[in-house]
Amino acid sequence: MNPEKQFENELSAVFVRWWEESDIDEMDMARIAVKVVDRFCSVDIEYEGLDDDDVDIEFEPEDIED
Repeated sequence: MNPEKQFENELSAVFVRWWEESDIDEMDMARIAVKVVDRFCSVDIEYEGLDDDDVDIEFEPEDIED
């Protein structure tokens, strides 16, 4: 498995765990993830102006590939 796929799998596993075990909804998880990417990668990602009706985020544990 290449490093990019391994990184994707690791992040997905963390998201699934938090999705299953916390009361944080998908949109809040997405917003937090954007903040983390911005902080660590110094990449500006715009998400202002989006509300829950504008973005369809489907996050199911079965989306994770082994």
